Parts: sequence; C-alpha cells; structure tokens
Amino acid sequence: MFIRPHKPTPEPYTRHSLRDLGYQIDPDDGQVRNISTNEPFAFTEDPASKKANIELYNSLVHPASRAVLDIMTDTLHMEPIAVPDAGQPHCFIYATPGALSGDKLVVLVVGNGTFGGVWAWNILLKQGIHHGSVIDYVRDCEQRGLGVLVLNPNMNIVAPDGVAESYNSYVGRGTEIKGSETADEHVGYVWSHMLRDSPVRSIAFVTYSTSGSAVIDLLKYDYERFVEKTACVAFIDSTHSLFDLGSGSIAWLELGAQHWETSVSGNSTSVDRVGCPVVAADNTTESREMTPSLCRNGVVEYVTECIERGPVPDAIEFGDGQNNAANLAQLIDDLSGSDSDGADGIPDRLSNVTMNQSFEVKEDGYIGWD
Repeated sequence: MFIRPHKPTPEPYTRHSLRDLGYQIDPDDGQVRNISTNEPFAFTEDPASKKANIELYNSLVHPASRAVLDIMTDTLHMEPIAVPDAGQPHCFIYATPGALSGDKLVVLVVGNGTFGGVWAWNILLKQGIHHGSVIDYVRDCEQRGLGVLVLNPNMNIVAPDGVAESYNSYVGRGTEIKGSETADEHVGYVWSHMLRDSPVRSIAFVTYSTSGSAVIDLLKYDYERFVEKTACVAFIDSTHSLFDLGSGSIAWLELGAQHWETSVSGNSTSVDRVGCPVVAADNTTESREMTPSLCRNGVVEYVTECIERGPVPDAIEFGDGQNNAANLAQLIDDLSGSDSDGADGIPDRLSNVTMNQSFEVKEDGYIGWD
C-alpha cells in the first residue's frame, strides 16, 4: 500500500529590514554596522558558535541588499522600472534620471545569485556598499555625464506577497516572471524591449562573472543591431566563451571589449586570453569578489572613452558570416586600421579558436526575446 508522505506546511515568510535585525548601513563610510555597538559586521560575531554566525550572515544578506536598492532610489534618485510591466509578475531594474532618453548609457549587470546592484553578498556585509555594490560605479558614471541602467538578472520569480525573488535563495512557491525566467533571458528582454530601439546612441555594458555570457548572446543572436548601438563591453572575471561565434563577432570583441581578470601578482600589465584584450585586475585581498571594486577606476575610464567614441566604426558592414582564418584576420585589420600580430595574421589570443571551431551564420534576433 502506498502511503503519501506528509508534507509540512511551510512557515510564513517574514521580511525583515536591516534595522529590524539590529544593523544599518553607516551613511558616512557605507559599512554594515551593529546599531547597538556601532561595530562593523563580523562573521565571527559569536566565537563559540559557527552555526550562529552562519545564521546571522544568512539573515542579513537580503535585508542588506534591499538597503542598497533603497539607497539607489532614495539617495541616487534612480527610477525603478518594472520588467516586463507593473500589470503582471515583475522585477525592477533601476535607471538614473533620463538614462533611457539620453545619448550615452552604461548598463551594469551583476553576476549569479545576487540582487541587482550588489556585486557580492559577502563583500557587501564585510566591506560595505563601496566595495560590495554598484553604487560607486553609478556615481562615477553620472559625474561623467553618462546615464546608468542597473539590471536585475537573478530576480526570476515573484513570491505570494508580490515581491520578486531569486531561485537561488528563495524557498517556497513563486510565479515566474515573463521574460526574466533566467538571467540570460532577463538581459535579452531588456535589450530587445528597452534598449535596442531606444534613443540611446552609444551603450557600454559592464558585466561581472556569469552575466558576461548573457551579453555574448546579444552579440551572437542580434549582431547587426548590437554592434550598431554598442560602444563596448567591459567584462569582469567573466565566464563567457566564444563557442559558436562568427568571425564578425570575434573581430568585434577584439576591438570593442576588454576583460578585467583577477590577478594576485600586483601587476597591471596586459595579459593574453582567448577572445579580447585582458587587463590584470590587481587584487591581493583574500576575496576574489573584491575585483569589481578594485578595477572600478580602470573600467569607468575605459567605458567613458568608448562611449564618447561611439560604436565600433563600420562593424555592421562586415556581418557575422562563416568563419575562417583569413576572413577573421582581414576583419580585424580593416576595423582597426592596423596589421594583426599573430601567426597567419591572427592575434595570438584568437589562434586556437579560429583553428578549432567552425561558425555558421546566425539569424538576426533571438526569438526568445521578442
């Protein structure tokens, strides 16, 4: 006889603010501090109980992230925009005033799991908002006259109380958000519905970790419209690959992208990596997740220069057709106005890709976004 196992009723989900839990973000230094002691958060709050420390950390992650969103809206005056719209299950992305109606735009895309606006939970709690969130990126870009849009790729479901949540951290029933079922689909939806046909003429993407793959999909599936509007991509410790990219896309990455990669050597010289030029991001701390903060000055300077230049000149004319070594080398030479440096005229970082992979023409526009 089959006996159906008993499923316990889940406990009601209570949302606490950071202040409810006895902490706040210090308005002066941006640290997450204990209200009673004014001491910054420490993972070893209870030296006698590792379990208690883990529970405290986990309880503060979401409230601290929501506090970052409050700073973005209340202090930086960023506008929350519902995706897909407020009339159905949705998440929010955040734009500086006039960002989507101006000429120049920086799009910030965080990595796996976190809330939009937070680079890494552990850095946010231990080092504060200046290292763990995008807030300083937003301020730096605004000071340079650039609009900023902060995406929210990990908010994929809506809880019963109507609040967007992540599959990675929410336990309970939820309703999928149309167009944001995954992080990649979220980036694709925002691109096709809000950016591709917007008045913005020069866009720079700043991506961290897994979000680099989502932007590579834009280049792969919507090549002509992407290169027509995009000035550059700044990858930070990206997990993207060049698999199945055409020669036009690879040539564009060589000229329209840079990758900041964590380096513990303290050496800021360029290093080779397949796909695009790489800058060694000096990070001698114990946390790799500090890299987005440590390379901020270089990234902001790079995207500012690229946005002022505009999209890579004439890139759209080369298309994204069949790949071959001669075609790739010629594309890079024609676009850059200089001779390639590697064997057979191909940059060294691309030689393995062009020899080992064959690429096919991609139809314009990924059907999943439209």
